[in-house]
Amino acid sequence: MTTRLGPADAMALHTQTPTTPAHTVSLVILEPSKKLSHDVLGQRIAAAIPRLARFRSRLVCKPFGMGQPIWAEIAHFDPARHIHRAAVPVPGGVRELADLITLVCGGSHPRRALWEAWTIDHLVGGRWAVAIRMSPVLAEDGRGVAAFWDAVLTSGPDADEIVADAGVGTAPSTGELVADMLSEMVENQITGAWMAADAATDALHSVRDRLQQARVKVLLGPAVSSMRGPVPMTVFNAPLEKGRSLAFATTLRSDVELVSDAFGGSAANVLLAACTLSIRAWLQRHDVVPDEPLVIAVAQGRIRVPVQLDDPVQVLTNMHTATERANIADSGPDEIMGATDDVTKVVSMLWPWAVRAGMHVYTGLGLARRGGPSCHGSISFLGDSAETLVCAGAEVVGMYTAEPLVEGCGLNITVTSHSDTMDVCVSACPDNVPDVEDIARGIAEAVDVLVAAARQSPRGRGRSVVTQLASHSRRA
Repeated sequence: MTTRLGPADAMALHTQTPTTPAHTVSLVILEPSKKLSHDVLGQRIAAAIPRLARFRSRLVCKPFGMGQPIWAEIAHFDPARHIHRAAVPVPGGVRELADLITLVCGGSHPRRALWEAWTIDHLVGGRWAVAIRMSPVLAEDGRGVAAFWDAVLTSGPDADEIVADAGVGTAPSTGELVADMLSEMVENQITGAWMAADAATDALHSVRDRLQQARVKVLLGPAVSSMRGPVPMTVFNAPLEKGRSLAFATTLRSDVELVSDAFGGSAANVLLAACTLSIRAWLQRHDVVPDEPLVIAVAQGRIRVPVQLDDPVQVLTNMHTATERANIADSGPDEIMGATDDVTKVVSMLWPWAVRAGMHVYTGLGLARRGGPSCHGSISFLGDSAETLVCAGAEVVGMYTAEPLVEGCGLNITVTSHSDTMDVCVSACPDNVPDVEDIARGIAEAVDVLVAAARQSPRGRGRSVVTQLASHSRRA
C-alpha cells in the first residue's frame, strides 16, 4: 500500500522558491543544568524522532517526475545524521541566538533533508537550546511542529510515553511507482471532470445569489464589511530576498489575561491588538504609516488591523469587532476557502517539475505583485498548555516558532503559549523590514500599555471592550 504526498503538502513543497522557502523553524530554550550536554540532548532527539512516521521517512519520486512522490520509510534509519551542534557567539544573548538560527536554518535546497535539528550551547547564563528546521511536507495536518515537541518534550518526569506512529511502508518498486502513476492520472481525470461540473454549477448559483443580493441591497442598503476600503502598498509587500531575520520577545500570560478580563474578548484579541500597536510604532519610526488598515492573515481568515489608530483601547475594540466578524463569516459558506482548495487540487494534479518551473516564472515576472497587495503579514497562535515543559530534565523557559513567508506577505508573527508565558517570534526579510527586533520588543511593550489601561477599568466597574472606547477616550 503506497502513501502518496497529499495535495496541500504537494503545493507547499513544489511552490517554494529560493526567495520563499516553505520550511518552518522552531526552537526551545532550556534552563541551565549540569545534566545537559550535546550528547544528552542529541540522544533525547534521536530517541523521540523514530516515533514520528514522516520524520523517519523520505519521498520517492516517480519516473520523469510524472506525479506526486511516494512516502517510504528509510531503511536503517539513523536520526543522528540529522542532528548537529552549534554554539551561540559571545555574549550569547537573544539577539545572537536569533542570528545563529537564521544562519543555520536559512536557505532552501531541493536535496536538503526534510528535517534537521541542532543542539546549541554557550547561551548567556549557561542555558541551552534545541532548534529544528522542518520541510512543509512534515506538517501532518498542521501538527508538524507540535508533533515534534510532543515527542521531544515532557510535562514532567512521569509523563506518559508517546506511542510510535504507524509506518508508511517500504520503498516501492519501479513497477509499483508506475502503477501508482497511472492510477494518479486516472484520478486526476476524474477530479478534473468533477471540478468542471462544480464550476458550471457554481456559476449558475452565483448568478442567482447576485440577483438576490441586488434585491436585498435595494431594500436594506449596502452591507457593512470589515474588509472594506483600499489595501495600502507597504514595505511588507516588497519582493522578498533570500535573507531572513528573526527576533524574540516574551510576555506574561497573566498580563494578557488581565487585559482580557478587564475589557472582555479573548487573549488572542489582546495579542492581536499588541501586534497592531507595535507594527504602528515601527511604521512611525520609519515614517511609512499608511492611511488605511493593513490586512493580516489569522486562523479565521483575513482581518484588517488599524495601524492608523493610536488609542490602545480603540485598537483593541477594532480587533474584537474584526475577529467576531471573521468568526461569523467562517461559520457560513466560505467561497475563498473553496477557491483555495480548488487551487491546491489543481497544483497537485500537475507534474512537480511543471509547478516548480511555473513558480519561478511567476516570481521572476513579479506577477504576485500585479493588481495591488492583498495581504501584509500573518499572525499565528501555537500551544495553549499551562503545564511546565521539560527536556532531558531541564525546564523549558522559551519556545519560539518562525513560519514561512510568502511573496507579497512579508511579515510573520507567531505566538507560542506555554507554562505562564507567551513567547513571540517575529520573522521578516531584512532587506524590506530592518530592525525587526523593534517589532518584537514593541509587542511586549504594547501589552504593558494595555495592562495599564486595564487597571483603570477593572471588570464590574468599566465597560466591555465593545463600549469601552468612548469612556477611555474621555479619560485620555
